[in-house]
Amino acid sequence: MCFKRRSITIMIAILPCAVMAQHATHSDTLRHRRELQEIVVAGKQNAYKQDISALSTRMPMAPLEVPQSVQVAGQAVIRDRQAYTLNDLTPVLTGVKANNSMGAFSMRGFTGYNPFDGNFITYNGVRGNLYLWNQAPLLYNVDRVEVLRGPASVLFSEGSPGGLINIITKKPQAEKQVSADIAWGSWNYVRTAIDATGPLSKNKKLLYRAIGGYDRRNSFRDNQFAENIFLAPSLTYLFSSATNLHLELNHSRTNAVQTYDRGTFVKKRDDGSYDFNFYPNNLTVQSPDDYGHNINTAATLTFDHRFSDRLSLAVVQRYVRSQLEFADHFVKGDITNDAIDRTYQTWDYDQFSYQTTAYVNYRLKTGALQHHILGGIDFNHYGWSKNLYRDAVGTRINIFHPDDRNDVPAPDPANDYYDDNKQTNRLLGAYVQDQISLLKQLKVLLSVRYDDYHLLQTPLSAKDDLQGDTSNASAWVPRIGVVFMPTTNMSVYASYTTSFNPQLSNAGSRGGPFPPKTARQYEVGFKGDLLDNRLSAMVALYQIDYRNVLAPAPTQESPRQQTVVPGTRSRGAEFTLQGNLKNLNIIAGYAYNDHVLVSNSTIGKDGDRYMNAPRHNGNIWAKYTFARTCVKGLGLAAGGRYVSDQVGNMKTQDFIIPEAAVLDAALSYDISRYSFRFNLNNLTNARYFNGGLSRTTVASLGEPINFRIGVNVIIL
Repeated sequence: MCFKRRSITIMIAILPCAVMAQHATHSDTLRHRRELQEIVVAGKQNAYKQDISALSTRMPMAPLEVPQSVQVAGQAVIRDRQAYTLNDLTPVLTGVKANNSMGAFSMRGFTGYNPFDGNFITYNGVRGNLYLWNQAPLLYNVDRVEVLRGPASVLFSEGSPGGLINIITKKPQAEKQVSADIAWGSWNYVRTAIDATGPLSKNKKLLYRAIGGYDRRNSFRDNQFAENIFLAPSLTYLFSSATNLHLELNHSRTNAVQTYDRGTFVKKRDDGSYDFNFYPNNLTVQSPDDYGHNINTAATLTFDHRFSDRLSLAVVQRYVRSQLEFADHFVKGDITNDAIDRTYQTWDYDQFSYQTTAYVNYRLKTGALQHHILGGIDFNHYGWSKNLYRDAVGTRINIFHPDDRNDVPAPDPANDYYDDNKQTNRLLGAYVQDQISLLKQLKVLLSVRYDDYHLLQTPLSAKDDLQGDTSNASAWVPRIGVVFMPTTNMSVYASYTTSFNPQLSNAGSRGGPFPPKTARQYEVGFKGDLLDNRLSAMVALYQIDYRNVLAPAPTQESPRQQTVVPGTRSRGAEFTLQGNLKNLNIIAGYAYNDHVLVSNSTIGKDGDRYMNAPRHNGNIWAKYTFARTCVKGLGLAAGGRYVSDQVGNMKTQDFIIPEAAVLDAALSYDISRYSFRFNLNNLTNARYFNGGLSRTTVASLGEPINFRIGVNVIIL
């Protein structure tokens, strides 16, 4: 017997303007927000192909017009993958690799891990990552994820050369809707969520959205446990068709046993090679008493105003506070006779960030040229009010039979390392950009930015190791892009983009001050919308030159002396195919990257491969949805990813993380107000590693075969 299936209202959160487009009274608001918001959502709610993005230029543009590599994973991809953290989504993002479970990712051969690597993750196109340190970004309130590959400092200030991951949150909608989710999975995984939105006033000028969630799980690793508590309320007030104000809050708490997964052990053979399969998956270097507590709180206020059809203004104020307390063990030295020494670390940390962003968009015409001018300023005051960190000599354990009794060492001021300080950073920047339409087929993008950076670190006690630090840096950051469109559905582009990153270690006692790290990227590419614009294809070729990398240069008088070295060179190519072919949705990609050192120094030799930078990275995910017969609403999906071998430690180029291929599959069924999902990940139970952890005794281990069952219901 076949079920009669009614049309389904999928709970998809987009900008208020996109939802209100169906109401004639709000048509002006739709047009206004398309001008002002960083992100514009377009396309069908079940589509893998996304037609508009403004991440690269802060102007709503079709991807064909953007002179840089951009990819978008929308709500349909997130839902079909049952992706609950950003790590769950990276297998479908071309060239993006999760190095561990704690928010470290590689793009174009560079690893980003906030806050160490500057601006690597943004929210709604504005600086300020809402999750720091051990907590991977949660996707409870996320509508879609955008990836901008390569340097992006001209709009986003200091940042990783490899690229930027921008997370777009769900916004209030004009129609009342309530949905609920519940999921179960391997290792006692449980997840519940509720999402409610609608108007708070009869005239639908005041809109709300309230999202809450809770999840907990154990692990295939011994003793590990984590739970997340999440709340994200938001309000939008429409003063008029030209003016609106949006307030968004984000609060998450993580409680964990062994908050950082320090990887599994790797056996070194007598001949010097490494056996990555010798030690079982479940063994960890940590103690059952190791713990971590993380609280992340953020508030973002956005004001938009349209003066005319040609001139608009956006002002964003964001506050983020992250608190972390943990106790943890890590490896020290080599494994001998299946035993290893450990360090013991404790940390009490309180970080803050105040971010102000304001920019204007202005359109004008000079003769035959059309200009879209963007000008903006950024002010970021961030740092930490508390940074009490201790690194001590821990106990030695037998790997197979660890004795964790008395593994908390007593304070030893003569040998323990301490940080006990506070720090403030001030970053002030201004930029201007002009997108010039020379002909209907030819567009030129010219941008320049100036940043001024100041750092002041102050010791809070005599046991602080550094006893203060200061850093001053400034940078001019240019960008040039050219796009030629021989047809309306095809473009070729070339661009020159740059980035900078102030040095995190700049003390005079260690050889500072040092010039900031800089990157220059040359990129050419092709983009096309194929098969009646149902499928998008993108090809990119690039080279990134990375300079002023810090390297140890110890002397007898100054054992912690540092110096700058020329750095690295990253070359590569990327291909992405993404879209919808009738009942088939597909997203696929391949990335080649060759990232090497370009000089001899204490971090390696000229030509050495860079750490956690595989040369080959491929992915595919496809879903077929039945539209006829009695199985209407049934969806079948499958895919996989391949990562070639990679260097797991810079100093020892022979510590090679093995290549890996991981296959996934999924089954879904939508009927009336209900959606059912079953995902089976790593269905061949392949043993694979994400990357190295700067040691030759451990590596980050991927998850064995696991499942997730999810149910979504539209309550209203």
